[in-house]
Amino acid sequence: MASISYLCQTAFFFASQLRHDPICKKVFNKKRKPFSSLKQRLQGTEITTVKKQPPQKKQPGKKSNWRQHHEDFIKTIQSAKQVTKALREGRPLPPLPPPSINPDYIQCPHCSRRFNEAAAQRHIKFCEEQAARRAFAAKTTGQALVSKHCHTCLVVEADLPNYSLW
Repeated sequence: MASISYLCQTAFFFASQLRHDPICKKVFNKKRKPFSSLKQRLQGTEITTVKKQPPQKKQPGKKSNWRQHHEDFIKTIQSAKQVTKALREGRPLPPLPPPSINPDYIQCPHCSRRFNEAAAQRHIKFCEEQAARRAFAAKTTGQALVSKHCHTCLVVEADLPNYSLW
């Protein structure tokens, strides 16, 4: 007569089940180690196993200002519709909407333009050098506005009117 094992729900003859039950209990109570094919592949080689670093926690980024972007987008669409309507009806164009200032952008202290962080770092260095060059060039050309128009006289160009002597 066959009976069913209570752990694995398999049917056995009575004599076989007496032998099966202790083995089945041992198997079901034991936690299996997950198989690692990497360890098996590296076994017997000189390569050491590299432990995986735990994933780094994401740093809290900047707060999203999607609502402001959305409102700016809606205003842009509305002003474009007004322009299209004015063109169709032959009326004068409505005034341009004021430009929206992105709070995420950084303003250059030299030229007052606005950039995202990465571009601002590059630009501000460049713009600072350019501003220094322009200041230096203005000093040197301002002092040397003297030119020779003929071999006998010196004429200061700043004192000349807007016409040429020759």
